[in-house]
Order: sequence, then structure tokens, then C-alpha cells
Amino acid sequence: MTDTARAVERLTQPHIVHLEGAEYECAPLLEQLREAISSSTGAGSGGGGGTGGNLLNLDALNLWEYIDGIVRGWLRTWGLDHGGQLAEALQRLPHAIQAQHAAGAIDDDFRERLESAFGKWVYEIEDLFDPPHQKELTAPCPECGERHHLVQEKDEDGNVTDTRQVAAVSIPVKRGRAVIAECRSCGAMWATETELVALAEAMGLEVDVAALRELAMGVAA
Repeated sequence: MTDTARAVERLTQPHIVHLEGAEYECAPLLEQLREAISSSTGAGSGGGGGTGGNLLNLDALNLWEYIDGIVRGWLRTWGLDHGGQLAEALQRLPHAIQAQHAAGAIDDDFRERLESAFGKWVYEIEDLFDPPHQKELTAPCPECGERHHLVQEKDEDGNVTDTRQVAAVSIPVKRGRAVIAECRSCGAMWATETELVALAEAMGLEVDVAALRELAMGVAA
């Protein structure tokens, strides 16, 4: 099974997760995300007092709408069926990408960019429920030049309740997770060891990739 197929399976179908020697059957990640929209699970910006009922989880809602917009947007752009449930539309997208690539409408690099989105969505949904530890890099992003990124938290009415400044480029570290670096401002991502080393050189920083890998495996403290 390819990385894309595995990611699509986790997003849209019940699947088995291996954790600390045990197997667990999990609901599709999109289903978990939809349920989180009207619950307190993973809530980071939808908090506040209430007189009853569930609070709106804006983080979950924003992520759902983002994924929905990307999936249906590309299917619509290519003149394909973009209706139905999000899980159904998402399952059609990999085949559409392959067809566009085979027809010469998109090149190899763009196909890789599109296909990498599925794995990224898996991480983003998982991180909503279990946020990784962020190792922030203090130099500007070599792609967009931004050093900092503003993060806004909003209430259920969309009003900004807090604004904080974080590093634009960070490395999310999580047990069992491949080490990657990403820019919060432009969305650039560095996923391989070669890319991480090149990123460090471009930023004039020293990044101990081996130490980060150990940290992700839970070896380092």
C-alpha cells in the first residue's frame, strides 16, 4: 500500500493503529474530526462559558472546512464530481490526480505536492487531539522570508480573544512520528533528512537530526 493510499484509508475508513505493542481499531479520522466540531475534544479556541449544549470547536471546524475546500476545489477544477460526503469526495481525489498526471495536465512535482496533502491531513487531525511538542526555529523561513507567525484564538462568535507570536518555522516532535519541519506562514515542508539538513544550512542553524529522531521515538527525555 502506498503512503497516499494508507493516508486515505486512515482518513475515510475504520483502521488499525498500533500503539505500544497493542492494536486498536479507530474510526475514520474525518468522522472523528466531524464529531469534534460540536464537542470539547481538542478545543483550543472555542472555549468559554455556556448555558447548555455543546460548544463549537473552531479548530476542528476550520480544519474540516479547509480539507473540504481543497478536495472539492480540485475536483471542481478538473470538471469532476465534487458532491456527496467529504469522505467520498476525498476517496475520488487520488484517482483524479493520477488521471491528470497521466494526461500530462500536471507534472511530477505538482503531483507529489497534491499527494502529500493526504498524509499532512492525517497529521493535522491527529495533532488536533494530541498536539505535538513544537521545536521552534528562530531564523527566517528560506522560502517566504518570514521569521514570526501570528496565531489568533477566537471564540464561538469568531471574535479574536488572544493573539500570540510564534516562530514561523517549527519542528513538531511526537512519539512515533517522522521528523519534519514546516513553515506556519507559507506552508513549506521539509520531510527528508537531506531536506532538513539543507534547511538548517539555509537558516544558518545547527539541527541534530539524530537527536530529534530519538526524541520522536521516545528515547530522549
